[in-house]
Amino acid sequence: MDAFIFFTVAYFAAAGAPGADTMLIVSRTIVGGRASAWMYALGIAIAKAVMITLAFFGAGALLSNNPEFFVILKTLGAGFLLFMAVRLWLKPANAEQTQQTENKDVSAAASVLGGFAVSISNPQPLLFYSSIVPIVVAKGLNTINDLLILFVIVFSGFALITAFYMTLAIAIKKWLASGKNQAVLNKTMAAVFVILAVVIALR
Repeated sequence: MDAFIFFTVAYFAAAGAPGADTMLIVSRTIVGGRASAWMYALGIAIAKAVMITLAFFGAGALLSNNPEFFVILKTLGAGFLLFMAVRLWLKPANAEQTQQTENKDVSAAASVLGGFAVSISNPQPLLFYSSIVPIVVAKGLNTINDLLILFVIVFSGFALITAFYMTLAIAIKKWLASGKNQAVLNKTMAAVFVILAVVIALR
């Protein structure tokens, strides 16, 4: 039980901190609505589960020693964020029209894939899990059933984190009720995506 508690605390500290994943949830909530944000959150959680699985079976160290693999991942993730930035920059100012356009343009599968791409392209979480998961394994969590429990912690934990950041985003969205404010927000979020793309590319 101590190992699960240790993992849960470490996971919440890492996944809940402001970063590319949480900023993606905020922006998707504001410009795409809750449904879109939840789909992106699912993709992010799946990526985290994949990274934890790699760390659990010892592949994290192998992957971290192959920089060319990370270059490919970072390029894909940064490219996706830049694509999202361009879309936001060019979006119409009217909030309702923006919502309708978003719902038509982005399918649930594409949203999940987008969240997965952004999260998996960031090597820092994999390096973090590669240092935490071996400690958990050393404490006695080394079976498939233990790994499944870690998955439950990951998905339920990130659902709570997503709900928290969604609440913040909804409060911001209420303030941005007019079309003029929505246009400003779209361009601000586009700039945030560009910054996040640069951060991921340079890590």
